[in-house]
Amino acid sequence: MRRILLSSTTAFAMSVCMASAGGMAEPVMEPEVVAAATSSSSGGIIVPLLLLLIVAAAVSGGSDSAPAVSDARIKTDIEWVGMARGFPIYQYRYIGTATRFEGVMAQDVLNIRPEAVITYPNGLMAVNYSQLGLKLRVLH
Repeated sequence: MRRILLSSTTAFAMSVCMASAGGMAEPVMEPEVVAAATSSSSGGIIVPLLLLLIVAAAVSGGSDSAPAVSDARIKTDIEWVGMARGFPIYQYRYIGTATRFEGVMAQDVLNIRPEAVITYPNGLMAVNYSQLGLKLRVLH
């Protein structure tokens, strides 16, 4: 009987010691490192490149059939100046530029003539001004 009692006491003591001495430690999850992803709709390389293309096209006269990025989400200092051919016309700057433009907002055109609006994979919208009978104007 003494041998059984000694064996069971020893086994119990070893299990307690292992648990309290780190033998059966709680698993530790390492923090996951997540690389910061750039957003293609803001802050990425896409928006500055699109803006550069818009400014270059507008300054050089552009093509009548080339769509111009006209999404209200990339414009600032927006002022309504009137109507032309049934479309609201605004003066605005593209975010990050000093040049002022006069033209439409893609969101307005989408409600009136959706076939003149192109939506790019990044969600930004462009307007084909030639389908509206209008031109994007550079005001400087």
